[in-house]
Amino acid sequence: MALTRISRTERTARTDRTARTRRTARTAVLSCAALAAGLLPASGVTAAAATPAPATRSDGRLFTSPDRALGDGWRTSSDRAVVGTGDSAGFHILVADESQSFRYREVADLTEEGMDGIGPWTGYVCTTGSGRYAAAVYAPSMAANKPALMQHGAFAAVVDLATGRVTRSVTGVQLAYFSPGCGQSDTVTFTRSAVGDTAHGSTELFDVDAATGRTVQHATVKGQFTNPLPTVGGDFGVLNGRLVKAAADGTTSTLTKLPGRLFGLAPSAGGAVDVAVVSNGRDELHRWNGRKLTKLGTAPLGQLGLFPRRGGDLVAGKVSGIDSADAPGLVKEDAPGKPVAASRQGHLLTTSVASEELKGITSKIGATDGEGAGLIGLQALATASDTTATTQVTTEATAADTTDDTEPDVDGQPEKDALAQSGITPSDPNPQSHYSNCLVKRNNVHAQALQPSPNMVEWAVDQAVHGDLNITRPSNYLGTGSAAYNPQSLFPRVALTGGGTVPAQVMLGILAQESNFKQASWHSVPGDGGNPLLGDYYGNGDSIHYYPNGGAADCGYGIAQVTTGMNEAKPNPYEPTEAYAIATDYAANIAAGVQILSQTWNQLKSQGMNVNTGNPAYIENWFMALWGYNSGVYTDSSQNGGHTGLGWFNNPANPDYPADRAPFLRDSYDDASHPADWPYEEKIMGWIETPQLTYNSQPSYALPQFPTGGTSPAGKLNLNLNYRAYCDSSNNCDPGAASGSDPCPAENETCWFHGSVNWGAGQDSTDGSSENLVHALGSSEPALKRQYDAGPCNNAPAGLLVDDLPDPDDNTQGCTESQSAEGKFTLQLGDNFTYDRSDGTWRATGDIAPIDLHQLGAGYDGHAWFTHGYAGGTGSAANLWHKVTATWTPNPSLMSESGTTGLLYDIFVHLPNHGAQAIVPYTVHVGMNTAGVAATRTCSVNQATRSNGKDVWVELGTVRMWQGGNLQADNTSRSDYTGDLDVAYDAVVFSATTTASGTGICFHDAMP
Repeated sequence: MALTRISRTERTARTDRTARTRRTARTAVLSCAALAAGLLPASGVTAAAATPAPATRSDGRLFTSPDRALGDGWRTSSDRAVVGTGDSAGFHILVADESQSFRYREVADLTEEGMDGIGPWTGYVCTTGSGRYAAAVYAPSMAANKPALMQHGAFAAVVDLATGRVTRSVTGVQLAYFSPGCGQSDTVTFTRSAVGDTAHGSTELFDVDAATGRTVQHATVKGQFTNPLPTVGGDFGVLNGRLVKAAADGTTSTLTKLPGRLFGLAPSAGGAVDVAVVSNGRDELHRWNGRKLTKLGTAPLGQLGLFPRRGGDLVAGKVSGIDSADAPGLVKEDAPGKPVAASRQGHLLTTSVASEELKGITSKIGATDGEGAGLIGLQALATASDTTATTQVTTEATAADTTDDTEPDVDGQPEKDALAQSGITPSDPNPQSHYSNCLVKRNNVHAQALQPSPNMVEWAVDQAVHGDLNITRPSNYLGTGSAAYNPQSLFPRVALTGGGTVPAQVMLGILAQESNFKQASWHSVPGDGGNPLLGDYYGNGDSIHYYPNGGAADCGYGIAQVTTGMNEAKPNPYEPTEAYAIATDYAANIAAGVQILSQTWNQLKSQGMNVNTGNPAYIENWFMALWGYNSGVYTDSSQNGGHTGLGWFNNPANPDYPADRAPFLRDSYDDASHPADWPYEEKIMGWIETPQLTYNSQPSYALPQFPTGGTSPAGKLNLNLNYRAYCDSSNNCDPGAASGSDPCPAENETCWFHGSVNWGAGQDSTDGSSENLVHALGSSEPALKRQYDAGPCNNAPAGLLVDDLPDPDDNTQGCTESQSAEGKFTLQLGDNFTYDRSDGTWRATGDIAPIDLHQLGAGYDGHAWFTHGYAGGTGSAANLWHKVTATWTPNPSLMSESGTTGLLYDIFVHLPNHGAQAIVPYTVHVGMNTAGVAATRTCSVNQATRSNGKDVWVELGTVRMWQGGNLQADNTSRSDYTGDLDVAYDAVVFSATTTASGTGICFHDAMP
């Protein structure tokens, strides 16, 4: 079964983007991005101003005439707006004070060393009662594809908005629209869910003091507890469709039954709680005053926002139907639609916030160089005058706090403790050192994946769904050493029960959500080789701080994130040819993904489960198959009390998803910045309906043939917007509004859906969407559209070539080296020294360093290695567990013996056109010179400026050398490294000469 997978270990090999100093929460972080005003669809509110909106600005200022927009008193106001959004640079926390005319600025960027290149991040933020602190939950956007990561795989931090200080809080929290929860005090609540498909489970509540980041109360509530709201007397929340209060011991007391499906909860004056639900197709607002629940009014579906406010709360949007006269503390603000955030006093409604990088990552396939990251577009409305405005913020350095002083863990305990018990043996200094059960090993030079361009992906899908992916891969394709194969023969199309084929757009939507059309890791752009895109290969949550845990490895590979059969510790692993094809060849991976999706369809058919007519020709009818593709289909009636079907996590009725959500991406690309609001199958339907774009802003894959009639909007899928449709007697689920916010309180196998659904779609072309093929069946593979020129082949200066590959021909570019390799290249991972710390001793072994070491299909002969620069030093400032030392050693038999005069060598270092950014000290160890003493000389090279986006040979200078001499470089030799800049290791040439050239950048005197 292909489960959605996430690869946090892969980091982007950036080109010319300047690394930004960031305030860092040393864990992991968040979301994808958004729009420059007017370039992409706006989210939520559209501009409808009483006064004209000014032109978009780039300095964070919203209002050029604040006296008119904000009214009297803005200069002395204490109102503050806080928003958060993410991109590949991290999760940006932005703040705007009314006393500064609501000029947005960044106060923190939550990220972690070793986490770049994983793609965009996502998460949620709230502000505490005093307005002094913000709390955030954040995780990689792709975490929204995997149930386990959404339930307990995100990270939490609190931010002091006055100073920008970031304090890491709970690790392993829930990624959901309602977490974190903020109330009227400076306590925030994070949740961790253990509610699964097969057990009732529980929810952990962590009450955290925002001033310190420390947990002040930890309670475990039985069942699915959502929408936490911390108060002095306990945490409000929703459990089993009822408003409850949780005590410190985890027991709950029921306050009232909810009249609909929840999407908002806010504290108000006098201890009241306002509740926003969906009922009878409309938004409703109710108040619980401590004794009873009173309905305050209704609004059109999806047009009401509920926000905490100092001294009460605020309801904003289309609020004409809301009566606040008998609701003390509730303030109404009319707006064209539902805002995304409100300031603490309600003077500013932020209607859109997202990163400009949306156009480079979310909406354009394959952009991985950080273009647009850190440029945030915002739209807002001043409630005093109904003035709307737009602005952009270029996020700036807020603090330099990137020292990696977190000690690695061994089996859940600090390394010093494990060493005290039994010691840790350093790993073999080899880039293939690993603790992983995944079948194809990472950093294996014989397992390099080629990053395809979008045209190739669409072609492969068009062929594979019809069983026509008949292309022959030659022996040793991509240097794997495998025999020749045909992807379609390796993974034959599975006949669908009842006939038909998978619509191409269904598979394309899966690939867009799963991997952003990537077969190779995130740092590889189209045309590059690299490690395969991998899901938690090390089993340590992709953290660079924790030791690998092979038993927990995820092992999702490539563009379709194929998982089943790719773990050597589990039954029925693939044969080597199959496994290497899945890992490296996008076409084979797609064929395997289509096979798995077809098997899922057949599993549902075997259970008698259909959507509409069950005709596979219509895309809408694949809704349940997409559900099962992500979280599985339970088919064994001898297990789980005889229950079978589809699990609860992805059920649209699950209260983890907001009840007022619109179809994913239908209204705005902004939806991609918070994908956890939708179950998996709804996200896929969104990508089918709204294709990602290529670099020239053309759709990267074709739209389907939309219905020609029926009730669906023109040019849209005919989707079922009744999120209770998968609730019936087969899964102990009550679809009626009377059941409140949780239609299946059991939340175990009895909630598995085992039935059919029909909303009158997918019957014919008038009410169903069908496939639209672009590439003729049987057509040849399209040409690769590279983002960068291929690295140079066979142009090394004359001399002793020491390549970064044992065999330079093992590359994905087809380079064949005519110059024989005359030396050895090695990578030493980690360091074996022991250091004293204030809390004991620790040893930096080679088990951590491989996590941030990457192959890149760039540079000389189409291959280089890269890692990132970490500040060197001693004690807590040392990052030696991330140390990667490259050594280029000429063949000793070709060097002068000790006691001789020695030969002169001009030393040339090759730099790739991308993936090289840092200032790197190269140290020449000259060998045993005439005095019998080993000497060293060092030359620092700015890899970014020397390469300047081109493949170049850089001459270090002329040095006299003897046997045993070598050149070394590492990523911890400078104290100003921050974990952001790429350090590249490529080919080196030692060119014998008789005189110093005088043209090198460092060594001119030829002295050792």
